[in-house]
Amino acid sequence: MAKEPKEAGYGITVFCPATPANVKGRKIVFFIIFSLIILIQACYWLFANSAEPILLGMPFGMFFIAMFISVEFLALLVLYLIESQEIED
Repeated sequence: MAKEPKEAGYGITVFCPATPANVKGRKIVFFIIFSLIILIQACYWLFANSAEPILLGMPFGMFFIAMFISVEFLALLVLYLIESQEIED
C-alpha cells in the first residue's frame, strides 16, 4: 500500500518548510518594497498633482511616475542580482 501524504490542513503556505530564514526575510522585505512602490504609483495624484514644476522637461506628475518606474526597475535589478548570485554559490 502506498504511503498517504500527511494532510497539512487549511491555510495558505507562502514559503516551503525548507526555506532558510534569511531567504524568507529577504523575500518579505522585497515584497514590502514593491508593494509600497505600487501603492505610491497608484495614489500619486495625492501629492504629485501639479504641472507647475517642470523637471527634465516633464510636468511634475509625469516626472514622478517616470522616477518611480526607474526606482522599481533598479529594485528588480538588485533582486535579480542577489538571486543569481545565490544560485551560483
